[in-house]
Amino acid sequence: MSWNRLILGLAMVCAAAAQAQEARCPSHKDKHPLVSGVVYDGPPEQLADLMPDVTRGKGDHAFASWEVGYIYEAGRNLYLMCRYAGLGDAQAVTVKVETKVKQCVFRTHAGKLPAELGCK
Repeated sequence: MSWNRLILGLAMVCAAAAQAQEARCPSHKDKHPLVSGVVYDGPPEQLADLMPDVTRGKGDHAFASWEVGYIYEAGRNLYLMCRYAGLGDAQAVTVKVETKVKQCVFRTHAGKLPAELGCK
């Protein structure tokens, strides 16, 4: 086995492991781009949505982050509700964050869709 193949193989394993530690909203539902999201301490039907710890900007220059490690330390789970342009809440996607994460981040991109909501 050549060194190049070995290095490439290790890089692919590391990239896969890094992605496995991350949870995120799908960027699109059908052709509808992600426009917003909500972070929940527990299932969304319990209505325990979290306020961001940090917010900057608004509209097409928005950033928000949540420190969420304490949720897992308390034995609870984190959920993301992903909302898409042109679709109502009934068509939102709910993501249960199975892996223990420490922070979630939402950001928009200067008027370009989709937005991003992910946790790692």
